[in-house]
Amino acid sequence: MKFRSPSDQPIHIALTTGHTAVVTPEGVPLDPMFHKEASARGAVQFDDSTTIVMTPEVRKAAISAALKGMLDGAAEGDFTAEGKPNLLRLKAAVGFAVTREEADAVFVELTAKI
Repeated sequence: MKFRSPSDQPIHIALTTGHTAVVTPEGVPLDPMFHKEASARGAVQFDDSTTIVMTPEVRKAAISAALKGMLDGAAEGDFTAEGKPNLLRLKAAVGFAVTREEADAVFVELTAKI
């Protein structure tokens, strides 16, 4: 089974047995002994045979849902000093790269509704 890091940073996994693994953003096959810990650390399970069609509407909906979660959660570091969404946190939440323009456009729409 393959796992990938949802952000651009790898996830390091170390078990109490001494076994270690690194889950990269590109994805790697993992031994079953790492599956539980990989999931607990935020790695995303995926299958090479599945194809995800990312239409603009799907992207916008995913970004909107992630931003709503960031607004509701109020975790430190979710937003920059200027009050804009932190792109690294947003990318980790949605699982794909988001441009500043894309994030700002959806954020303006969301905050205008509030």
